[in-house]
Amino acid sequence: MDRMNDVDQLAVLDPARGREPSEMEWARSRASVDRIIEGGPAHRTAPAWRRAGLTAAAAVAAGAVAAVAVPALMPGAAEQAIASWTPEPGSLTGEQVLPQAKQCAGNEVGGPPEAVDPADVLLAEQRGLATLLIMRKDNGVVIECLSTGDDVGMASMGLVDGTVPAQPAGRINLETMSSLGEGDSQWSNIVGLVGPGVTRVDVRLDSGKQFQASVRSGWWAAWWPGPEGGEVDSLTVTVHTGEGDTSYRPSELP
Repeated sequence: MDRMNDVDQLAVLDPARGREPSEMEWARSRASVDRIIEGGPAHRTAPAWRRAGLTAAAAVAAGAVAAVAVPALMPGAAEQAIASWTPEPGSLTGEQVLPQAKQCAGNEVGGPPEAVDPADVLLAEQRGLATLLIMRKDNGVVIECLSTGDDVGMASMGLVDGTVPAQPAGRINLETMSSLGEGDSQWSNIVGLVGPGVTRVDVRLDSGKQFQASVRSGWWAAWWPGPEGGEVDSLTVTVHTGEGDTSYRPSELP
């Protein structure tokens, strides 16, 4: 009797067997390869918060070199976070999110667990029950985490390894955009770097929903209920400066 090896057995159990990366994921993968060939900065731009069921192979194909942690949630945690979501974020200091920062630094994403100082937190926002933060570890890796409490993490990932590339004045880039979960517990995120002179970044979904991103320490970020982060150009990002406003589709952002 034939026997399957371990890889064959795992393939059969894969809920996303046969899934192809989206056009946006392929585009970012090709751009990442081009940067490596050209000797460009080694920063991570591919989606790394993945849709539920996205296989490791598909993530690699999409260029997702960042480490990702998606822990099992307490029952109802994602639903509660989504139900309490607000379009305008509350800005928090490193001192205020120290418990969440310790949790983020302790999950081994971007390097081994380490002690945390409030100054390590680059951006932190509160939308209802959920806290999103971007922080730098001692080894220079910048990571992002989303949680619904001191001990309930929803997802975390590495963003930049090493020197953060400077953005032109009045401009932003896109580091990652993706979605996770399914049904009523599905949410999306978008993260990028921001240049000097940017006063505000807003996001408008094609469905009509609008919300404000957080901008701080050279970063901009937001999360929201829905699948748009895993879809191609189903939203518009508007960058506000003292000289006016400019809107972009995600595919138009560097």
